[in-house]
Amino acid sequence: MGELIHTFEADTCPQAWLDAVEYLNEQKDRSAYNVVLGIATPEAMTAADFAVFDRVDALLRKHDREPLTTVAGTIFPASFYLQEGATGVYETYPELHPKVKSLWGNYAMRMLRKSKMPKPGEKEAQMNPLKVLVEKMKTQLEHARMRGVYEISAVEIDDLLEMPIYDAALDCKRTRCHPCLSHLSFKLLADDRVMLTALYRYHYYIEKALGNLIGLSQLLCFVAKETELRPGPLVCHSTLARIDKDAGWSAHEVEAVIAQCRQAETASELVGGRCQAPS
Repeated sequence: MGELIHTFEADTCPQAWLDAVEYLNEQKDRSAYNVVLGIATPEAMTAADFAVFDRVDALLRKHDREPLTTVAGTIFPASFYLQEGATGVYETYPELHPKVKSLWGNYAMRMLRKSKMPKPGEKEAQMNPLKVLVEKMKTQLEHARMRGVYEISAVEIDDLLEMPIYDAALDCKRTRCHPCLSHLSFKLLADDRVMLTALYRYHYYIEKALGNLIGLSQLLCFVAKETELRPGPLVCHSTLARIDKDAGWSAHEVEAVIAQCRQAETASELVGGRCQAPS
């Protein structure tokens, strides 16, 4: 069976993604179980990282797929945060989010709205899991710090499965168009940083993975800023990762993108430039 876990550690999201996608592309069926990315500074971007972003984005747009910013936005509505701060994330975005009936929706809404047990006399009650997590973390900072109790929970009240993005009523009969992000776990580190670990049950590495990593890094930065901490590492565990062969692009196109990204990486090393991603 070979190695049970395939780990790739890098400083930034595009660097880790590129190492992993290159490995997947070399496999016989272009897939692997338990691909784990460890990203030390997910909020940072180099000149080569922006070049990787542009090349992957161009491939997606060429085949009429969602651009990377849209994929990232399914995890965290960064534009609303930039415009209105936390209120834009907690209130404005859920109010304006379009109802897409043909698909299961997006992860951000499941983090921001969840049914809860109604109080006597209430017909329906909702909570905001992301806001609850941030407030819990703030409280812990003022008292004894517990490091392992910060989980995003979007499980409905009648669901007994510990899969916090999973919605039993909507998802239990689906075999396709099923949410691939299963769990988000935040950890408060001893040096006043926040770490995020994400678990994916199934991960398309061309169409989704890089955009997902960007969205996760934005979510991590949001939680860190709202708790007046610093963003720490991002860990992404894909229990099954694959290069999506049926998405429209050819194997030659994927190989060309990987080669272009490596060339951009080499050019960046020669000039030695680094920069921070816009906050």
